[in-house]
Amino acid sequence: MSTFDGHIREFPDIQVDYFRTTQASSSRRPLACFLSHVHSDHLVGLDTLHAPFVFCSAATRALVLRLEKTSCQINYAKGILEARKQTYKRLKHLLKPLPLETPTALELSPGHRIQVTLFDANHCPGSSPAPKVFEDDEKAALYTGDTRLEPWFVNALVSHPCLAEYAAGLRTLDTIYLDTTFLEPDVVFETKAEGLRQLLQAVASYPPDTVFHLRAWTFGYEQVWTALSKALRSKIHVDEYKLRLYKSLSAGATQTTDGPGLSDARLTLDPVAPSLVGFSCANTFHEGCLTTKEAHTGHTGL
Repeated sequence: MSTFDGHIREFPDIQVDYFRTTQASSSRRPLACFLSHVHSDHLVGLDTLHAPFVFCSAATRALVLRLEKTSCQINYAKGILEARKQTYKRLKHLLKPLPLETPTALELSPGHRIQVTLFDANHCPGSSPAPKVFEDDEKAALYTGDTRLEPWFVNALVSHPCLAEYAAGLRTLDTIYLDTTFLEPDVVFETKAEGLRQLLQAVASYPPDTVFHLRAWTFGYEQVWTALSKALRSKIHVDEYKLRLYKSLSAGATQTTDGPGLSDARLTLDPVAPSLVGFSCANTFHEGCLTTKEAHTGHTGL
C-alpha cells in the first residue's frame, strides 16, 4: 500500500502518485502530475482532479480510462444493463502518455523545464513508468514507485544508456525515492521465475481433468496466465470486463468479447497484450490465452 505523499523535494512543482490536496500542498498546486500504474492505492484522488496534466505510459492511460466502479461491474455481470460508469473517463484530456525509455523535456511554465525518463517497473501492465528519473541542469532524482527489484532487473536498469552518465560517475542522483513496503527482514520474495516454477509443478500434480479457479484478479498476474495456459494447453477464462481491459492495451483493440483483439502485433501498448488477447500476422489471427467462452472439458483458469 502506497504511503508516499507525492512530493519530490528537488522538484516541488510536480507531484507523483498522489492526487489529494493536503495542508502542505494547498498553498502550492503542482504544475504537472505523474501516475505510475493503475493499482488503486496510487489512484486515490485522481477521480476529482481537474488540473494539471497527468503524465503516464500509454498503457496506463488506456487502462485508467476504462476502469469501472465495482457496482457497475457487479450489475453488468448480473444482467442489469445500465450505462457503464467508467470512473476516470472524463480525464481523457488530462492524461498524457509519454514514450518509454526516452528522455522527454516538459515545460512546466514558460522557461521552466524538467526532463523525465520512464523505465519498466517489472510490476504490472502499464507500470512501465514506475521508475522515473527527473532531471534538470542541476538536480536529479529517481522515483521507483512499486518496483520488483529482482537482480536481472537492477542490472538492466543500471546498464541502460539513459542512465549511463550516472553509472560512469559523470552525474549523481541527489535522492532515490524507494518503495519500502516490503523491507522487513522476515519478508522474503521469490523471483518471478521461481514462483512460476513452483506454481506449474503444483498444478501438474493434479489429475488432468482438474478445473482450477484462481481468485487473483488484479493487474500483475499476466505472466501467470500465459504460463498456465501454455503448460495446461487451456484457455484462461475471464469475464467480459477483464478481457476488455486487456484488449485496450492495443492501439487496434476491438470492443468484441472474443475474436480478433489486435490489428497487428506491432500496435501493442504493452508487451503482454499479444499473449493475452491475440494478434494478427499477415492474414492469420493468432488467439491469446484469455477467453470469456464457457469451458466444457479439461482445465480452466481465472
